[in-house]
Amino acid sequence: MQRLVKAFQSSTFIRHNAIFFTGSMAIGLLNYLYYPVMGRLLHPASFGEVQVLFSLFAQITIFLAAFGLLTVNIVTNYTDTSKRNRMISELEKFALLISLVLLILTVVCAPFLQQFFHFGSSVPFVILMLAVVLGVPTTFRGSFLRGKKMFGIVSVIGVIMAIADLVLSAVLVLAGFGTVGAISALVLAQMAAFTYAAKRAKALGFTESLHGKLFKLPDFKLMLPELKYASLVLVCSLTVTAMYSLDSLAVKHFFNAHVAGIYAGISTVARIIFFLTASIVGVLIPSIKLQQKPKENQNILQKSLILMATIGGMAVLVFAIIPKFVIRVLMGPKYLPDAYLLPRLSLVVFIISLINLFIMYHIALRRYWVMAIVVTGFTATIVLLVAHHQTILAVINSLLIGSLTMLALLGVWLGIRRLQSA
Repeated sequence: MQRLVKAFQSSTFIRHNAIFFTGSMAIGLLNYLYYPVMGRLLHPASFGEVQVLFSLFAQITIFLAAFGLLTVNIVTNYTDTSKRNRMISELEKFALLISLVLLILTVVCAPFLQQFFHFGSSVPFVILMLAVVLGVPTTFRGSFLRGKKMFGIVSVIGVIMAIADLVLSAVLVLAGFGTVGAISALVLAQMAAFTYAAKRAKALGFTESLHGKLFKLPDFKLMLPELKYASLVLVCSLTVTAMYSLDSLAVKHFFNAHVAGIYAGISTVARIIFFLTASIVGVLIPSIKLQQKPKENQNILQKSLILMATIGGMAVLVFAIIPKFVIRVLMGPKYLPDAYLLPRLSLVVFIISLINLFIMYHIALRRYWVMAIVVTGFTATIVLLVAHHQTILAVINSLLIGSLTMLALLGVWLGIRRLQSA
């Protein structure tokens, strides 16, 4: 015990992981409490709609995640405060412009989305995009704080958003607003989180504001050196997010609403592993620096891998041994018929979590070659899903083989690079 205490006190990396992991656990608990609550308050078909909306939200906001990672990298590596703040401000303006364009496109395409995903109304899709627009300023301030390694404050922002979303969703659903109420709560939660994030980011040095600049185009000349890197972050982040949510979208499209709703409950539980280990990746990114010696960066990766294997591996083991108990406790008895899917699906999510760790390590070091591997692995997964989706198990197996392919490609390429540098 004394050794663990000394290790915690002496290692900044471990201390940051402990703080962010604790905060992420609190956020994760609140976020996943959302699904059992909604699973009990909504009919399975309506719950399936909500789950698809959040999967789409994860896919759409990947461009925000990309800008967020870019912001973390800028805060970590820029020494000129004025240049740093101006760069972040221009990137925020660009992201806001993208989100507004997406909102307009969603309004136009809402009827098609309603038909494609078999929804009862097109309104939830428009509200979803409004949440994306409001999420832009929150994302940039949260990322600025991550770059400053203020993981405690970042955790508080996440807790505020999770509590607001959970409480307001329950209230609106009970009031009879159904899917529309559940997704509207996300908009209100974004507003609550931004209020706190803006105050803390300003106190720590992010003083740039978009006030008075909203109607001016972003300074692309200033951003140009970072836009190439942004493309790397975007492609890789989009692929990782698509990998862990692709199954729900495929099931919602290829199967009926009830089957998709039940599967949504199982996949929600399996994804706990991804979000359980996400804090490790969150600490890794600002800890990897371009000016550090390669050995220092490799040691950080090694420590992160050990933490992820321990935490994620234990979760996979629990889900494999007592899947029915886990599903009953977290989602309720009506999801038990598909509980047998949990062990294999949780293994898939764990593999994707490992992929995410390696990819983000290379992103932090601005290694563009990783993009080719990511695209190749994802393409293989899509091909498998298109060819093999006749049953739910076939969908999971396609995702398993695709994720293993991507992980293997990453391993082979890393081995080749080490041999070349030896």
